[in-house]
Amino acid sequence: MSNTWVVPGPGFRICYDQHPDYLRAYVFDGTDSLEVSLAMWQILAAECEATKSKRLMVLEDLRSTVDQAGIEVVIDAISEMNLADMRVAFVELREDIQGAEFGEILCLERGIKARVFSHEVEARHWLIFGD
Repeated sequence: MSNTWVVPGPGFRICYDQHPDYLRAYVFDGTDSLEVSLAMWQILAAECEATKSKRLMVLEDLRSTVDQAGIEVVIDAISEMNLADMRVAFVELREDIQGAEFGEILCLERGIKARVFSHEVEARHWLIFGD
């Protein structure tokens, strides 16, 4: 039985890898937008619930980005999902590290345990071992 599976989303795909300590989600093959981001986080939340994962690593490899106002809408939506009780490491694989960092600040303000990284190794270390 494989611990890797791919889930199609509206305008993107997610490749999941179940690790002993966390769920890894590689989001690819699409262009980011407010609608895509909202759908992506809904799918991620549902998969975390289905796999009973309490730690999630998201590697986002989507073209384009969401504007600052859209990021706030996305973080507000995340705070309403079961992801708010999880530890989330977000790895920005494209050039939108500033937008992702703004999202991290909003998460902290809302009590969501999330950090933004530009490298997976650092993200995995924080996700498994903490600050």
